[in-house]
Amino acid sequence: MVLNAAAPAVDLEEPSPPRPSFATVWILLLAALSGTFLAIPTLRYDYFGDELYFVAAGAHRSLTYADQGVLIPLIAHLADTVAPGSPPVLRLPAVLMMVGAVVISAAVAYELGGGRTAQMLAAAAYGVSPLAATQAVQLSTFSFDATLQAAIIWLVIRWIRTRDDRLLTAIGVIAAIDLQVKWFIPTILLCLAGGVLVAGPRQVLWRPALWNGIAIFALSAVPGLWWQNSHGWPALAMSKVIGAEQDAAGGGPLACIPQMIGLAGLLGGLLAGWSFWCLARQRWLRPYLFMLVASGLLVAVVLIGHGRPYYTAGFLPVLFGIGAASLPYSVNDRGGRLLRRIAAPILVLSLAIITTLVITLPQPPSRAHGAIRTQADFAMRTSIYGYSGWSELTAKAADAYRQLPESGRPKAIIAQNYWQAAALQNFGRDYDLPPIYSPNRGFGYFGPPPSDAGAVLYVGLGSAEQTLRRQFDSVSVVERLNVPNGFPGVNSDIAIFACRGPVRPWSELWPEMMDLRLPLGI
Repeated sequence: MVLNAAAPAVDLEEPSPPRPSFATVWILLLAALSGTFLAIPTLRYDYFGDELYFVAAGAHRSLTYADQGVLIPLIAHLADTVAPGSPPVLRLPAVLMMVGAVVISAAVAYELGGGRTAQMLAAAAYGVSPLAATQAVQLSTFSFDATLQAAIIWLVIRWIRTRDDRLLTAIGVIAAIDLQVKWFIPTILLCLAGGVLVAGPRQVLWRPALWNGIAIFALSAVPGLWWQNSHGWPALAMSKVIGAEQDAAGGGPLACIPQMIGLAGLLGGLLAGWSFWCLARQRWLRPYLFMLVASGLLVAVVLIGHGRPYYTAGFLPVLFGIGAASLPYSVNDRGGRLLRRIAAPILVLSLAIITTLVITLPQPPSRAHGAIRTQADFAMRTSIYGYSGWSELTAKAADAYRQLPESGRPKAIIAQNYWQAAALQNFGRDYDLPPIYSPNRGFGYFGPPPSDAGAVLYVGLGSAEQTLRRQFDSVSVVERLNVPNGFPGVNSDIAIFACRGPVRPWSELWPEMMDLRLPLGI
């Protein structure tokens, strides 16, 4: 790929008409190829724990949930209705959102005057990035949130160029949709607003169309706010839980920085870094300087709040587009000349890396060796081998259920964590199991067993026995599951208890059992 210089100065004004056209056919073809290629691992990975939870949550209608909005559970429920037990079908919406992010990367380059080469470079940078591979491999809130965030920023950039106020209302609509996915979008909007206040264009803040969009966004938040207020604001408590999990699995805020960079990949990382350099130095990019300020604010928020590295993912397609569009206007800049020369080799190397990952991952679970002792071990194991053990867990629970006398079999099964509960609900369809409950995370807000449940079967860690004996009159171990080198909380260190006689009514006992932390025994 050769990037031809189009102008001789570092501080050129924005390119004058005629503007280059959008390479629609080529970009759509590239996006389709990226989506098809990165969808290959979706055929091989078993369900991720949260995917099972989304399917289970979708069967429990609610205005919102303790840990996310309603959209992903509804999509998961629909996918499972169309193709029960099919992970690839469940993940198809995530793949489509990744494809959308590829197109947005190119669209940003186009808005800044980038020609076909720049547009395709931006799209390719996203299509071969670890971020895209992560986004496509599983259905998650991140899969939708990243693309919707990028769409919002692209609309801001397009408004700066066109001054079409309809775009500002569209921003409110997309933000309202994103709020039904993940509650991080207000933070994104505040960072963007901070960038505009500092760097401009401030006149956008007084446009009536923007306030119409804000009104749409505010109205969309009312049901979720009402639900959160009625349930004690679990979302606020969840932010602390997620921060603790991120520190345990990712190594803390300082380790989060290289993880953010890693998501961009080789070519994407170079383009993102180049976009920051050009935003700070090139005069023709001055109307878009808000991106530099907003990016800094977002990184600071994520680090201070102990957030996950992918919280910044929505900015990357935009930065790729800015960086690619800026390359032709940097012939007098040594860094720009170097980046243009190495862009093609870096793209080839990035494609080789992502191809290797797609072909080799996930590895067969039989190749996993060594016990999982930390959250970091757990994260590494799942990324290389995927999850396993859901069927073993469900089969063992079904065996325990059938061992009990038919006349005294429990009318409910309680799982200690929400992954276990979701697995039992999804994989237990063929076992004629009783209803599944869990006091963990969002599952706990689906409610306790009925007051006449009597005995319950409890699936959890072996260490849960002492706590259970304080909550029930009678507790006995029916089965155990401990697969060597298995997953803690899934098929390792699992005990299945028959519990009879809750010491208090479920309406009193359940709130004490509820816990937003994910108990895995590590």
